[in-house]
Amino acid sequence: MAAQAQAQAAHSAGSGATDDFQGLKGFEDRDAPSFVVAIMGDLHLEPGHQMPLFEEARRQLISAVNEPGIAAPRVVQLGDLGGYKFRPGSRECFQRGREFLAGFGVPTTLVTGNHDLEGDEFETDEENLAAWQEAFRQKHYWAADVGPATFIGLSTVRFRSNPWSVHEVHVDEEQLAFFRARLEEAAGRPVVVFTHAPILGSGLKVVQTVHVKNRCAWLNHSSNPHEFISLVQQYPNIRLWFSGHFHLSHNYADSISVVGGTAFVLTGVIGECNRDGFRHSRLLKGDEEGYELYTMDHDAGSLRLDLKHRWDDPGAPLPLIPEDELICDPSAGWLCSKVDCPVPEDAEFTPLELSPPVTWLNAGPTCMLAVQDELIVEYDTRSMSPIGMVCMDLPDDCTMVLRDVQGAEVDGVNTDGSAAVALEVLSPDGELHQRIKRNHVGGFFQIYQHNKWVARKKKEAEEAARRQQQEAAMAAAAR
Repeated sequence: MAAQAQAQAAHSAGSGATDDFQGLKGFEDRDAPSFVVAIMGDLHLEPGHQMPLFEEARRQLISAVNEPGIAAPRVVQLGDLGGYKFRPGSRECFQRGREFLAGFGVPTTLVTGNHDLEGDEFETDEENLAAWQEAFRQKHYWAADVGPATFIGLSTVRFRSNPWSVHEVHVDEEQLAFFRARLEEAAGRPVVVFTHAPILGSGLKVVQTVHVKNRCAWLNHSSNPHEFISLVQQYPNIRLWFSGHFHLSHNYADSISVVGGTAFVLTGVIGECNRDGFRHSRLLKGDEEGYELYTMDHDAGSLRLDLKHRWDDPGAPLPLIPEDELICDPSAGWLCSKVDCPVPEDAEFTPLELSPPVTWLNAGPTCMLAVQDELIVEYDTRSMSPIGMVCMDLPDDCTMVLRDVQGAEVDGVNTDGSAAVALEVLSPDGELHQRIKRNHVGGFFQIYQHNKWVARKKKEAEEAARRQQQEAAMAAAAR
């Protein structure tokens, strides 16, 4: 059966299958008694030496979803199709991504990631999204009933028009209205959601000095990120929510986080663009009774059971990641290992020491500041999630002091810290190292990344105006 599936996929990878590829084609099958879905995180396809890794991972997943007796083999990809050698967000990148996904030979669909809308040949997000839809012949948000479950995919629609970081993953109101309507229509059926980034309040592991710093960690991070966890609380039939975006493996205690009866599932990468040395995908098996969730380890070519639960059990599912698989000690604090590295092509993974304990300061009714290592991170207390970075260069043995409008010290332990208007970082000798005032929304996080697309366009306009002035001056001098 597996050999037949691989032969079929090899045939499907030909130009004819690529031309016929249509996301969601044949995906829905409400009557299927069982399904298996391979879920891939960020692809970042690159030509050259990495392609054998992508092709190997595809063969492994084809074999896994074509298990004997499974009525509905499926594939879902969570966005960010191309690496920079394939010009992310370009028509060329979409063509390469379509060729790769067509090679699975089973119904396959996807959502957009932040890099899928940065095509340099487009001037607007709308043009870029339209090119994506044309390439994959599907809408960027969708819903499909597969066996006992309803699958829902939501996509980012902003890159150039993001108010701050271009890489914030933004789901617009049109999709939110669609999401609410489909949750109502599901009428108690289990719902499985697929997005590129996770939601605020999911409790998943996050890279503090990249995604939290740049405020692109959560869906709609800079607008109304609480909307999604509110829907999860309102609709307990949302049983699983898959996301990628962080390039982290599944070997953390918080690579799966359970809130209520919903399991939020981080999904790794199949190429070299990982932050911790592992190449992982997810495999979800389901039937009328319940589901099983696995990690596909692409280096070992093996499956590991991570979660198992019945659809009719309203209780919290219990992750099963074995202790010998965990990268770090989950009792070590809010950041149990420093996965804050960039992802250069030649990076090698080195296990890092555990982080020291956290000092917490109350800084308002919904704001707490976590001090650890050389960082101060602002947490939103409604979701207990990191919302932004406050400071990244703390001196050794420094002291943090909250100040009120008169300059008096505010007790950030025994009060809620509402009276504070500024946070002062003092060096060991008592000298002021940094003073951080409340920001535009009443917190302390800093804006580290402004919209790079806007800055680039402004610079291009200024250079064009300067050239025009020079040409005009030269023309006037020649008269």
